[in-house]
Amino acid sequence: MSNEDPMDAGDLDMALGDDESLSAAEAPRPAAQRGVRTGWGALVFLLGVASGVPVAIFMPGFLSDHGSVVLGIVLGALLFVLVVLSLIFVFRQPLWRWFFRRGEIEVTRFAGPLADVARHAAGQRVDEATEAARNFAEIALARYAWITTRRWLVASITGLIAAMAALAGSALLFEQNKLLRAQSVLLVEQNQRIDFQNSLIDTQIQLAEAERSAQIGPEVVEIGALIGAERQAFLDNGGDIDDFGLAELTSSTRGRIVAASLVARPYRYLAPANANPRDANGLIRTALARRSDAVADRSVLETEPRPETERLVDRSVSPERGDLLTMLTANSILDTEALTALGADFSFAEFRRELAGGLSMRHARLAFADFSWTRMVDCRFGAAQLDHARIENAVVRGTEFSSLPASEVTGQFSAGDFDYLPTSMAGISFRNSVIHRTGFARVNAIAPVFDNAVVAMADFTGASIGGASFRNAMIIDSIFDDASLLSMDLEDAIVFDQTFLERLKATAAVGTFVAERWKLTPIAAGEMADHPGYIEMTNHVPEAAYAGVQTWRINRVAAASE
Repeated sequence: MSNEDPMDAGDLDMALGDDESLSAAEAPRPAAQRGVRTGWGALVFLLGVASGVPVAIFMPGFLSDHGSVVLGIVLGALLFVLVVLSLIFVFRQPLWRWFFRRGEIEVTRFAGPLADVARHAAGQRVDEATEAARNFAEIALARYAWITTRRWLVASITGLIAAMAALAGSALLFEQNKLLRAQSVLLVEQNQRIDFQNSLIDTQIQLAEAERSAQIGPEVVEIGALIGAERQAFLDNGGDIDDFGLAELTSSTRGRIVAASLVARPYRYLAPANANPRDANGLIRTALARRSDAVADRSVLETEPRPETERLVDRSVSPERGDLLTMLTANSILDTEALTALGADFSFAEFRRELAGGLSMRHARLAFADFSWTRMVDCRFGAAQLDHARIENAVVRGTEFSSLPASEVTGQFSAGDFDYLPTSMAGISFRNSVIHRTGFARVNAIAPVFDNAVVAMADFTGASIGGASFRNAMIIDSIFDDASLLSMDLEDAIVFDQTFLERLKATAAVGTFVAERWKLTPIAAGEMADHPGYIEMTNHVPEAAYAGVQTWRINRVAAASE
C-alpha cells in the first residue's frame, strides 16, 4: 500500500470509462451536486448559528464557571470519535468486504477484470462478460470507497485535532476569566483593607498631631491659674466682680493668652464612644440600646456600628482655644475685643462650656469654631468672622449676629467709609438649634443652614442669606425685610401664617424670592409636636406664638433653581 498510486475521481472515471454516448439520466450533473452540497453547507451553518448564538449570549457565565467540565465532556466526545475512527481504520478490510465484498484494491488489479470483459465480449459469452464486468465494478467501487474514506479519515482527524486545540484554548480562556473574576474579588478586598489601613494611618497621624498640639495644655492651665490669681487679688483689694475684665489683667497675662491662641493648632481627636454627655436624647438612646427587646420602635435606636473612619471627630477643632474662652468666661471676662485687637485667634475653637452668657466677641476670628450644645444668652458677635462655624443643637436667645454699625465700632477697630462692619457667616450651621429673638440684620451669610431649627422672632432685615437652607425648620414671626433670599430652600418648613409666602415675596429684596415655586399644606397640631425642636421651643418661645394656631408645611412645586 505504501507504493500504490492513490486513485482520485478522475482515475475512477478513466477506469470506468467516459462514454459521451451515455443517456441524459446516466450523465453526471455537477451543477446539481454543487447545489446539494451548498444546501447542506448552508443548513449546517444555520444549525451552527442557531446553537452557537444562544450559547454565546446565555451561557458565557456557565462556560466560565464550569469550563473544566465542559472541556472534559468535549474532549471525551472527541476521544470517543477518535476511537471509533481508529477502529474503522483497523478493521477497514472486513468492513469493505462486508459492504462491497472487496478489501483494499490496487490499481493494477483493474487490468484482469477488464481483460476478462474484453475476452468474453469478443467470444460473445454474455454471462461471462457480465460477471467480469460485475467484478470490475466491485473492484472500482471498493477502490473509490477506500480512497474517499481515507480522505475523510484524514480530514476528520485533522479537524478533530484543530477542534481540540481550539476548544482547549477556549476552555483555558474560560478558566482564565474565572480566575480573573476571583482575582478581582481579591483585589476589591485588598483595596478595602488598604483603605482601612489608610484610615488607621490617618488616625495615627491625626492622633500624633493631637499629641503635639496637646502639649500646650500645661500652658493653658497655667494661664488659667494666672487669671484666677489676678482675679482673686482684684477682689481682695475691694474690687467688684462685675468690674473685673481684661483691663484688670496684667499685660504679660494678656500677651500669654494671645500667644497661646496662636500656638494652639486645630486637630482631630478620638470621638467619645458613647453619646455626648450634653445630648439628653443620645444618652437615652444609649441606655435603651442595652434593652432593645423592650423598645417597640427600633428605629429610635442607633443599632448600626460606626465605621472605623468615624472614630475621629468629623473635622479639625482646637479644644485648647476653646479652653481659653472657657477660662475667660468662667472668670467673668466676657469682653474679648481687646484680645482680638492684639491678634488673638479663636478659629476652630471648640467651646465646651454649657453656658455662654453675655459673651462679647465682636470682631473675633471664629471661623470653623464649634459652639454646639451651648446655651447662648445675650451674646454679641457683630463684625465677627463666623464662616463655617457650628452652633448646632444649641439654644440661642437674645444674641446679636447683626453687622456692627459704624457708630458702635470702638477701640483699635475702624469702619472706614462703610456704614456697617459686616458679620461674615458663610456656611454657618444652626442645625437643630432653637433661635429666639436673635438678630441677623445685614449679615453676609452665603448658604447658612437652619435645618430642623426653630427660628422664632428672628430679625433678618437686609441680610444676604443666598442659598440658605430652612429644611424642616419652624419659622415663627421672623422678619425678612429687604433680605436677599436667592435659592432659599424651604422644603418641609413649618410656618404659622397662611400668607407667609406672599408676605416673604413682598418684603424680601426685589426678585430674590419666587413664591410661586412653593405651596402651603395645612398640618395637624400633632405633626407640629413631632418636630425635633418642639419641646425645647416651649421653654423659650411665648405660648401664644404657637398654642392653638393653625400651622402649614411648605413644599416645592417647581424643581428649577432660583
